[in-house]
Amino acid sequence: MNRLITRSVSLIFVISLMAVLASCASYDAMKFESNTKAEITEFIDDNPGQVVSISVVDAENTYQYHLGTLRNGDTPDNQTIYEIASITKTYTGLVVAKAIQDRKVELDKDIRHYLKNNEYKNLELSNQYITLRHLMTHTSGLPGYFAASREDIEQGRYFEKISKYSRDDYFNDLKKVKLSSIPGEDYLYSSVGTKLAGYILESVYQKPLESLVSEMITSKSGERGTKFRRTKSEVSKVIAGSDGNGNQMPLASQYWFAGGGLTTNVESITQYIQHQLSAEPEVAISHQLLNESWMGHDMAFFWYTNNYDSNEQVLYHSGGSMGTSSWLAIYPKKKIGIFIATNVAGKDTQPKLEAISNKVFDHLIEYKKALKSEL
Repeated sequence: MNRLITRSVSLIFVISLMAVLASCASYDAMKFESNTKAEITEFIDDNPGQVVSISVVDAENTYQYHLGTLRNGDTPDNQTIYEIASITKTYTGLVVAKAIQDRKVELDKDIRHYLKNNEYKNLELSNQYITLRHLMTHTSGLPGYFAASREDIEQGRYFEKISKYSRDDYFNDLKKVKLSSIPGEDYLYSSVGTKLAGYILESVYQKPLESLVSEMITSKSGERGTKFRRTKSEVSKVIAGSDGNGNQMPLASQYWFAGGGLTTNVESITQYIQHQLSAEPEVAISHQLLNESWMGHDMAFFWYTNNYDSNEQVLYHSGGSMGTSSWLAIYPKKKIGIFIATNVAGKDTQPKLEAISNKVFDHLIEYKKALKSEL
C-alpha cells in the first residue's frame, strides 16, 4: 500500500514538474523582446560608444529596438542613418531582376553586348564570355577591387585611393584586366563585377543607377531614408564608426556605387524587408537561384541563400563599411526578415551579427508558437 502511494505521489510530482517546465518554457518563449535585447546587450558589452539597431519583420508584426549609447551621449532611433555597404548589392540585384522583366537584359548574354564597343576582348577566357549571371554570383573571373590594392589597404592609402577613383578610371582598368578564371567556374567576391552590373543597368536604361533604385524600389517600398547621395547636412547625420580597435573611420559609401553606396535607417530598411516579402514579380525573380553549391551555399541575384531546416529558404547578405557592420536575412516562405546594424567594423563583427540574427529568428519562431498555444 505504501509503495502504491509512493508511486502515485512520484507520478504526480513528475507530471507537476513537467507542467511547470512547460509553463517556464512558454513563459521564456513569450519574452521575445527581452530575449532579443539580451542577445544584443551581450554583443555590445564593454564596448563604449557602440550602438546596435535591429528590425525584425514578420507577417503580423514589426519589432524595432535600439541599444547602446554613442560617445556623444546620443542613442540611435528609427531615423539614425547607417551605411549598409554590400547590402546595397541586393538593391542592384533587384534592379537587374526588373531589367530582365522589362526585357532590357538577359541573364546569359555576353555582357559586352551592353558595353556597345569592341574594346573588351579581354573579357573572356577559353571562349567563355562573362554574363550577368556570373556577375551576380561572383563567378566572372574579375578581381575583387580595382581602385586600391591590398598594399594600399595595409599602408593606410585605401581611402585616398577610392576617393579619387572615377568612372573613367574604372573602364580604363576594365580594358586591361586579365580574368583569373574561366567565367562561371570559380567563386571570387568581386565588387568590380557588381560595379559593372550597375554600369550595364545605367547603359540599358540611360539613367543613373540612383534614379533606377528610386523608381523601381524605394518609391514602391516607401523608403524615403534609403539614398546613394546625401546633402552636407544629411552626411553629418550618418553614423561614422570604428574599425574594432577604437580607431574612428571615415564614411566610404559615397564612393562605392552599386556594390556598397547606400545609406539608410531602420524605418526605411523595414520597408525594404516588407517589399522583399511582397508579391512583386521582380522580387520573385530576384530570389531565384542562379547557381548552386558554393561552399554549401547557393546564390540568387547578389543574395547568398541556403535552406533552413532542410526545406526553408533564407536569403542573406552582410555589409561592412570602414566603420559600420550590418546583416540582412529574408525568409520568404515564413514572411520574416531581420536587419541588424552596428557602428563597429571589426574582423569578426559581421559573423557575430549573423549569429545574433539566427538566434533572434529562433526566438521569434518560439514566440509565435507560444502565442498560438495560448489561443
